[in-house]
Amino acid sequence: MSDIDALRIEDDGPIRHLILNRPEKLNAIDVTQHERLMAAFVASERDSNIRVLALSGEGRGFCAGDDLTAEKRKGPDPHTKRAVDLEMGSGPALLLDSCAILRRLSKPTVALMHGVALGSGYDYSLSCDFRLVTRDIRYGDPRIDRALWAAEGWSYKLPRLANQSVVTPIAYLGHLMDGDRAVEIGLAHAIIEIETDVRAAARSFLDRLSRLEPKTYAATKAAILDALDATFEQSLAMGAR
Repeated sequence: MSDIDALRIEDDGPIRHLILNRPEKLNAIDVTQHERLMAAFVASERDSNIRVLALSGEGRGFCAGDDLTAEKRKGPDPHTKRAVDLEMGSGPALLLDSCAILRRLSKPTVALMHGVALGSGYDYSLSCDFRLVTRDIRYGDPRIDRALWAAEGWSYKLPRLANQSVVTPIAYLGHLMDGDRAVEIGLAHAIIEIETDVRAAARSFLDRLSRLEPKTYAATKAAILDALDATFEQSLAMGAR
């Protein structure tokens, strides 16, 4: 497989599928893949023909997380000034930027997850509006067990998506969830039963999203995120307006 095929982009009418396509590495993400994803998010936002963005993985799982075996980039690294500790280079900074773009996309965004969704894959999913999972998924962030610094923004998103009482074992102990548990605590919205693949199984849900009025959806999403992200003083100001 050529390097350019590592992220497949497939349009199904108004639905755009971004498919992580490194199945031999369980779709682990390296720096270049973060760059591809970021560019794909921006392009999808600008394309008026695209009304829904779905993120999924090829092969046995959605994403095994960060590619810790990736070779260091040859030549100058444009992100070198943003490298972090633990020899993880600029990957965490890129993931933070990429997730920020994904989270604020005006269009419906959906993570379709099967097999495993760990580390950076878990973080990308938390930036989507909807998360659909298979019942047998292993979902979460075990980086704390490897003494790795999970600095890419999920610590901000996780307590806003789930009650703090269920956040602590996920964040502090690296507990992984199956699909039923993820739905139970509110991190996932529905269980999908795989027929041929996750994209086919989620088709009716994606079609429903594609029929929503784009401007209304964008305004509603912006209002919710603005309220979540606001300080108390900013919230008061928004109310006064």
